[in-house]
Amino acid sequence: MRAIHGAIIWLQRVRWATLTLALLAAAATLAPRSAIAATRHHITLGLGYSKLPSDDLKDESLGIDFSNAGNGVLSYRYSLNSTWDLCLDSRGTVSTDSATPDSARAVDLTLLNSYFGPGVRWNAPGAAHFFGQASLFLVSENAEFEQGGVKFSSSQSGAGFGVFGGVDFPVGKLLSIPVEVGYIYANPADNISGYGATVGLSFNFGEM
Repeated sequence: MRAIHGAIIWLQRVRWATLTLALLAAAATLAPRSAIAATRHHITLGLGYSKLPSDDLKDESLGIDFSNAGNGVLSYRYSLNSTWDLCLDSRGTVSTDSATPDSARAVDLTLLNSYFGPGVRWNAPGAAHFFGQASLFLVSENAEFEQGGVKFSSSQSGAGFGVFGGVDFPVGKLLSIPVEVGYIYANPADNISGYGATVGLSFNFGEM
């Protein structure tokens, strides 16, 4: 997750996640509609944007707001048949902000949430490759504070679940671009539930 974490932070800081999603979705729409081969194994890497609307992640008195987050996913799917897949997802969201309490030196804040667990995916028949997925997660909420080169961190764990759906655009026999929207519920210490959109690249291999 460290490589994904770094990429997510980059997307969130420069505020280009939404534009990236739009451009990749447009590219996927214009890509050749070659059929995805009937493969057994699927590995997906994805990046996107999440909205975490809970008031638990905001403090107006300090001007802190973690509700806008970059997200990332690394997932493996095993196809039982053309309709049903078993999934194992490692997902994450990251938000950054800063505060200057009592005119003191600025404090840099990072909230990293991670979600790991199994799921089941349903694939619709036909060339459109619509899909839906439900997952259960072990959840970790990690807060990091940095001031003057000194870092402090805290972590809380819990359980959660997620529901996702989207379209998998084929760009070759073994490659596809999934465009996904989803919702995750989790409340380990704060309510870090939220919804988001992700665009990824899937590598599909192994004969069915």
